[in-house]
Amino acid sequence: MITKDMECIWNYDVPINSFGWNQDDIFLDIETTGLSFRSSHIYLIGAIFYDKSKERLILRQWFLDQPAKEKELLSSLQEFLRPGKRLIHYNGSSFDLPYLSHKFDFYQLENPIRSCSSLDLYQLLHPFQKLFGLPSMRQKDLETLMNCHREDTFSGGELISVYQNYLQSGEEKLFLALIKHNQEDLTGMLSLFPLLAIPKLVDGTFFVEKAVYNDEELLLFLKSDCPVVFSRTAAGSFCKLQVDNGNCMLRIPSSFGVMKYFFKDYRQYFYLPEEDTAIHKSVGAYVDPEHRQKAKACNCYQKKEGVFLPQPEPVFTPCFYESYKGFPGYFQWSESLSEQKELQHQYSVLMLQYLFKKDYPVYSFGSGDL
Repeated sequence: MITKDMECIWNYDVPINSFGWNQDDIFLDIETTGLSFRSSHIYLIGAIFYDKSKERLILRQWFLDQPAKEKELLSSLQEFLRPGKRLIHYNGSSFDLPYLSHKFDFYQLENPIRSCSSLDLYQLLHPFQKLFGLPSMRQKDLETLMNCHREDTFSGGELISVYQNYLQSGEEKLFLALIKHNQEDLTGMLSLFPLLAIPKLVDGTFFVEKAVYNDEELLLFLKSDCPVVFSRTAAGSFCKLQVDNGNCMLRIPSSFGVMKYFFKDYRQYFYLPEEDTAIHKSVGAYVDPEHRQKAKACNCYQKKEGVFLPQPEPVFTPCFYESYKGFPGYFQWSESLSEQKELQHQYSVLMLQYLFKKDYPVYSFGSGDL
């Protein structure tokens, strides 16, 4: 087994811990001779970790130059992985971690993977493919987004024959090709780490710096301690997110017209067909019975004219709709809302989550009078 260490450089001006990294985190990647742990073996394990004694990031690789000593390779990883570590990987939940776990079990070694937490960059970033503007979510595609360019030209599958040739010939250039691919998988993951600013943004780790309405749309300027270090735009049905190297802005188009506020307790209202509005029975009792009728859920509303902005769930109240069981809801814009920072934050989180996840209920009605 060959062990190789090299210093690893963080290439961004923003500190790595701004994106949720801590000194116990380990970037992990493995290379194998196949997909099945039963019919293949690991020939290379790579990790990026923080060396506290040297106060720097180190990239370490364990290379298996003798396939019969796979257990020794795993024992080295077992010793390296202490409880409480967090493993950072790219789609390792689907391959790397299960493969390693099966191998530890096969050799009857204590499995250190079980005592480590896990952070899968692929799973966290996949919902934001629309924002990244990528045809696929391969690690190499995201690396290109972050201006990280590889020297390695091999795929993981192609390297299997390179490894087999190395075992027969021992050629240095083949060894370097194998090492290089794994190194760039790891440094590529490191380059993607700042993309975690996006899921953190959607989770609400920001404040609304200011809210501006310009007669056409509401502009919400978002500020986060976890800055976005790239430029992209994602547009949805009701809003657009623009990120530009630290600056984030939500743009929500407005509409001018008439919306309806539906009363939830419609049995307490009369509907007046001539006025096309509902009034409470305490008032409607004084209206000629020929000009009133019992309200139904679908016509128990009052109308309001003004400037409206969409909200998939009621954040600002009252909540208006274009029609009964319509979607989305709306709120009426007024300058006083520009000072309501807490509601602006709730609204921004809602719009971001709807833009990327679309998992919110279709109907939601208010109650009480205007």
